[in-house]
This record gives sequence, structure tokens and C-alpha cells, in this order.
Amino acid sequence: MIPRHQRILHVDGDSFFASCEVALDRKLRGKPVFVGGGRRGDGIVIAANYLAKQYGITTGMACFEAKRRCPTGVLVKPHYDEYRRLSIELFKRVRQYTPLLVPTSIDEGFLDFTDSPNVFGCRNAAELVTRMKREIAAEIGIPVSAGLGSSRWLAKLATERSKPDGFHEVPADREREFLRSIPVEDLPGIARRRMHALHALGVWTLGDIAELPLGVMEKRFGFLGLSLWLLARG
Repeated sequence: MIPRHQRILHVDGDSFFASCEVALDRKLRGKPVFVGGGRRGDGIVIAANYLAKQYGITTGMACFEAKRRCPTGVLVKPHYDEYRRLSIELFKRVRQYTPLLVPTSIDEGFLDFTDSPNVFGCRNAAELVTRMKREIAAEIGIPVSAGLGSSRWLAKLATERSKPDGFHEVPADREREFLRSIPVEDLPGIARRRMHALHALGVWTLGDIAELPLGVMEKRFGFLGLSLWLLARG
């Protein structure tokens, strides 16, 4: 069990593939950008920056539909080798703040941030994360969202709350308050079938889970039910 005093930081490159394309071609700054396409331009969108998302463009959408919704948007073909290179640069920069890094994908990872603010002479974690985000944006050109909590789950949920390009910290004594309004749809690893089963119990948020007896959650969902109940109760 993770000690209550431990602080875990989750970092996530915002709309990573699309952000990489903007970093590679600064003329794309300030424009809706979506990555995808096929040999005849009949492929699907694999990433879209937040300006493109404002037009309703989502991952998996047909490229011709994305262009219809956003005629001024820029469709860019993917450059996977460059994405891998920029990912290496991103994590190299992050490791300067703590070597205790666990990457979980090309654009996100978890860091043990328990002692980092003290090591770097910062007043608090927010000051250090702001410095790290600013350096990554300036040197690599990738906007990063980050969340800080006492566990990986809390840190990742805090990151989702901070998007885009923000930082959210969940203080140890405010965890239950933070979790109360989180929709179950936002929980990582919750399949659609389990989500419907939760809804059938009248559960729509983590706050609803916190009000249920532990036995109800364990009987219906087993170990997952126990994990969700413990998470909901902070």
C-alpha cells in the first residue's frame, strides 16, 4: 500500500501527435491541426489538437468529415519516428527532476515526486511543476498537463482535471472531496459493460460509490469493487 505521505506526479503530453506536428512546424501554431489520412485522403483522424477538438473533431473520425467540420484546419500525415524522438526528449527532461520515472506510454508517465520540491529548493510542488512544464514547452515545444496525488489513480484523475496544459494537485486531506464529483466514465480501465453495471446500481460518480456498503461493491465487482470503494473513500 502506498504511504499516505508519498506524492505521485502524472505527466501527459497534450494531444501528443498533433502537438508534435506543431513543434516540428511552427507555422502550424494557433491553427486547428489533426493528424491522419490515407493514400487517397480517406483515412481516419488519429490525433487532434485542442483547437481542432473545438470543432468536434475526435480520434477515429473520418478525415473527410474532419475537413468538413473544420475547413480551415490542417490535416497532417503522421511522422512516427519524430514522435518517438520527441518522446525521448520529453522523458529526458522530466528525469532531470526525479530519476524515479515510470513511462506508461509514448506520452505519459508517473514520477515519485515526494522529495523533489525540497531537492530543487522550491516552496511547493506547484512551483516546481510549473518550472518543468515551462522548460518542456520552451525547449521541446510540447504542452504538458500534470496531476499530483498520493497514488497513481489520484494523480491521473488530477491530470484529467487539469487539461489542457495545466496542473492540478490533490492535497492529502482533500482527496475525498476531490473524488466525490468524478464521473465513473472518467475512471481509467472501466469497460463499458462495468460502467452500465455501476449505473444499474445508481452509481454515476465516485461519491455514489463512497455511499455504498463495501459488501455491495465486492459482491458485484470482486477485487475491482474493493479497489473502487477504497479509491472513492480517499
